[in-house]
Amino acid sequence: MVVVAPHIPDAAIEPLTSLLSIELNVKRVEIARSGDALVTLEAKPSFRALGKKFGKKTPLAAKAVAAFTSDELRAFLRGEPLVVSVEGDSHELVPDDMTIVRRASGDLVVQEDGGFFAAIDPTVTPELRLEGYARELISRVQRMRKESGYAVSDRIALTVAGGSEVKAVIDTHGAWIADEVLATELGFVSLGGSELRRDMLAIDLDGITAHVAITRIE
Repeated sequence: MVVVAPHIPDAAIEPLTSLLSIELNVKRVEIARSGDALVTLEAKPSFRALGKKFGKKTPLAAKAVAAFTSDELRAFLRGEPLVVSVEGDSHELVPDDMTIVRRASGDLVVQEDGGFFAAIDPTVTPELRLEGYARELISRVQRMRKESGYAVSDRIALTVAGGSEVKAVIDTHGAWIADEVLATELGFVSLGGSELRRDMLAIDLDGITAHVAITRIE
């Protein structure tokens, strides 16, 4: 995620980046001083407003407005004059003469409000997908602990069964999962030909199914 907070020092934002990461479930938060690289600007001419200035030359004026670059439009938004000249007829533009549209640059999804920008890269890599599965598994096991009446400090044995994707989650993030749910034992059971334990609960991990059982260690 990239954030732009104009006129706010980085030192005031940096302590909040970890909170943003947790609450929005993003891997990294970067601070940028300007949103110029995040969006491109386009001008949509207002034929009615331009018609009052250019009359029969309005179509040519509208074409000139639509051709403005992002840099020219940013300068206009900062208060610098923007002039259109058509066949010797020149007029300085005002905000009513056009609508400035912001479009995200590249693959980022961007929202802007009053100069503040939030841009997120929505690409979910295989590594991020596995981490997402692991986070959901941790959440569901924590819920199972609570519903079973376990104390916060109780250690457990955790058994997970599933297909190849579930196995990849355990292989990649097993140590993290065990640490988060206080599992001193973590085992995986492949579904191929193996009979599931009766106490196993089927849970959906955002599209894949894992079967989970927990046991308190006395």
